[in-house]
Amino acid sequence: MKFDDLQSWLSWQETLHTAEIELGLDRIQQVASNMGIDANWSIPVITVAGTNGKGSSVAILEAIYQHAGYRVGSYTSPHLIHYNERIKINRQPVSDQLICEAFEQVDQARQQSAEAISLTYFEFGTLAALSILKQAELDVVILEVGLGGRLDAVNIIDAKVALITPVAIDHQSWLGNTREEIATEKAGVIKQGSVVVCSDPQPAKAIVSQAKEQASAFYRLGDDFLLKQEGDTTSFQSSAWKITYLPIPNLAGSYQLDNAAASIMVSHVLNQQLAINEQAISAALEDIQLAGRYQLLTRSPDIIVDVAHNEQAVSVLADNLQNRPCKGRTLAVLAMLEDKSISEALAVIDKQIDYYYLAGLEGNRALSAEDLKQRVQETVSDDKLCTERTVQQAIDHAIAEAGIDDRIVIFGSFLTVSAAIEQLQ
Repeated sequence: MKFDDLQSWLSWQETLHTAEIELGLDRIQQVASNMGIDANWSIPVITVAGTNGKGSSVAILEAIYQHAGYRVGSYTSPHLIHYNERIKINRQPVSDQLICEAFEQVDQARQQSAEAISLTYFEFGTLAALSILKQAELDVVILEVGLGGRLDAVNIIDAKVALITPVAIDHQSWLGNTREEIATEKAGVIKQGSVVVCSDPQPAKAIVSQAKEQASAFYRLGDDFLLKQEGDTTSFQSSAWKITYLPIPNLAGSYQLDNAAASIMVSHVLNQQLAINEQAISAALEDIQLAGRYQLLTRSPDIIVDVAHNEQAVSVLADNLQNRPCKGRTLAVLAMLEDKSISEALAVIDKQIDYYYLAGLEGNRALSAEDLKQRVQETVSDDKLCTERTVQQAIDHAIAEAGIDDRIVIFGSFLTVSAAIEQLQ
């Protein structure tokens, strides 16, 4: 084996390819073929694409199928603390050893061609995940798209169901500058004769058009299914199925009703292959586990982390803050990547924030605290800003300044939240 430990494998993979991100399927399809991984699997595969809500949707689907007694595997990205979080079987991360063995398989397969095939970090990990899931004797697999859809590494597998969450402006350098351009890339996960479940009541035209072109059944939130809150319970309704007295999803934010509705609808359209009862759905909604989404880490003062990193997601965070007011001030620790629409994102939350502690991140797309400040000043007044070199230092500063009735919200990137969780837990 090339390396004996997971971290050595990951560090090496970061140097393997010339670019951090390179969309396209030719290279990964060749290595997948060498590994015996084909596009069509004998078990149902659900691919989750979209801009926001993908992680929540995967978590809800995992819980539904596990509570129904099925063996469920999933692949998501990025991770918060441990790389193993990306590959789960029955909602539990797989072991370092299993991942290292899969990495070795990928490395050997990429060298079977006349010239060794170079893979990005994400492509290497995706192939390893698919190898692990393929061999795990599962009943259902859930794959989260990393970036876009049409040219994303996950899309080498033909999904029986595509769950598409709301599409917003993000990753413009790779996906396009308009919602329709971005949606065209997301819609690429829709395969011939598949089923599409869309958790956006107003989906982009490109998604509807692609579903029609691929002769795929199309189910839209609001028109074809709905999860409605009624007091302390919810009820799900579609043209063929109604379930009452379900619990409210165990995730913060009213938008989680839409994610749950789409996930329940997915389980319904697969019901002939994987029978689901109301008890499994009810238990799942109470038992959803997902770190980093309006997650309360500590109290007095309350410290909340949220991976929101684009305008749509930050708007949802702002709603959560407004609907859960505190007695004191709201202090924000913010660190973001340079390819984000930072001023647009902060414009929707600035009224909820009394003061910002700006921090720098590390990596190819990272912004220093000073560069972030220049971007933030387009939206936020200078008297609400201070800078610290790292997220950890910004958190320490915010905690030192916070009163017992204040709260601290830490957001802007998975990297930001990861640093916060490691420091505070």
